[in-house]
Amino acid sequence: MLKYLLHLQTIGEQYSGTRVERNIIVFISFLILSGLVGCKRSSLGKFDEGEIHYRIIYNNPGGTIPMDLMPNSMVVKFKDDKTMMEITAPIGNNGIYNFIDPKEEIMSTYVRFLNIKYYYQGETGTSPPGIDPMEDLRLEKTGDIEIISGLNCKHVQARLPDIDRIFDVWYTNEIDIDDPNNSTPFKDIDGVLLNFFYKMGDMIVEFEATNVYERSVPDKDFQQTDKFLRISREDMDRFISKMMAL
Repeated sequence: MLKYLLHLQTIGEQYSGTRVERNIIVFISFLILSGLVGCKRSSLGKFDEGEIHYRIIYNNPGGTIPMDLMPNSMVVKFKDDKTMMEITAPIGNNGIYNFIDPKEEIMSTYVRFLNIKYYYQGETGTSPPGIDPMEDLRLEKTGDIEIISGLNCKHVQARLPDIDRIFDVWYTNEIDIDDPNNSTPFKDIDGVLLNFFYKMGDMIVEFEATNVYERSVPDKDFQQTDKFLRISREDMDRFISKMMAL
């Protein structure tokens, strides 16, 4: 940032206007830069509204869709203990949206795929459709601490009996969401997950936080305005499994 500010100062000095005009240019540029970097988190305490951006990594994909057409990022928006998980494809308006409202005990999953729009609504406390509940998941806290996206995070080693691998899971207590993992296989972790994984059919899908933003989230971001056809959990499980296997 210092290097950038020095560059701004040079631009101001080269500008042919008056000294006051040059100072105004540098000052406005500084304000813009401050606005860009100020929304990212540094470890200054808890907050309860904002966004988390994740990178998606696929392990053992079995479908025929090229990886560059698969969703490569996820955004989780949170406010008033509500969360909206958005996984969208890089092309088209296809994606999976999972909404959780613990106060109303509502969990809703919406799927857009080509011209198909389905949704399932159930109660909190169970994993969303398409995600293996991983009931045999074993978790072990290690005591390790690391800074991820500006937040203090704690480390957990996760194991599944049928997979010969140890997964590194990281979570933080600096995001103030009540019981954030109630509707995930990671119920025993008392913090917001920044690095974690899901088992979806035969595929392991990993999520790694790239940026965390403390910002205002409009109420409309927790709503779906399009018309979706309501289906059962079993039908939604089958549909998502077919999507992942394409």
